Amino acid sequence: MRYLALALVLLCSGCAAPQFVAQVSVRHTIDTPFAGKRFAFQRTPEQSQSLLQQNVESQVGTALSQQGLRFADREQDADWLVALDYGVDDGKAVTRQVPVWGTVGYSVYYQRISTGQGVVLVPSYFPQTGIVGSVPVTDTVYTRFLNVDIFDRKPLAAGDFAKRYEGSASNQSAEREFDPALPWLIRALFQSFPGFSGTTSEVRFELPKK
Repeated sequence: MRYLALALVLLCSGCAAPQFVAQVSVRHTIDTPFAGKRFAFQRTPEQSQSLLQQNVESQVGTALSQQGLRFADREQDADWLVALDYGVDDGKAVTRQVPVWGTVGYSVYYQRISTGQGVVLVPSYFPQTGIVGSVPVTDTVYTRFLNVDIFDRKPLAAGDFAKRYEGSASNQSAEREFDPALPWLIRALFQSFPGFSGTTSEVRFELPKK
């Protein structure tokens, strides 16, 4: 029964819908209504000529607009400046134990056969399978991340402390591509903007089946 229960758990795990799991951390000082504030993106020299930056800005900008903020074309017209950092790390090796299935015993079934000398019980043996051990399997796991920092433009221009928000969302996956993860990272980060300051949480989304 123990082996059967374990087999059912493994079977159910294999049938579970795929999920996108993100770790979300937030810290902020946004304690007043922010709807209607204008924002613009702050770019590094490398980001200013990046097509990926344009894509990330477009999607993050949509998420901010859905929170009631308004996009400003020029930094000098903005209340807040938004800085973005994103990408994929070089990956790290992670070793897991994979169960090995094999024969753990036999069950016996007796078949009644009638002969001229009477009834004879003929045994038949059927193997029982279960987990007989495990083997290590090493995979490369990549961390895909999105960091969003928001600064108050006027204090920043005056050289004062200006950060109002810092949030990060990350996802670990065997897939290295960043673009498919970006919408989910944004969704995880902005589903409860600005969120509870000083907290880290795990967010799960069910992915559409391919």
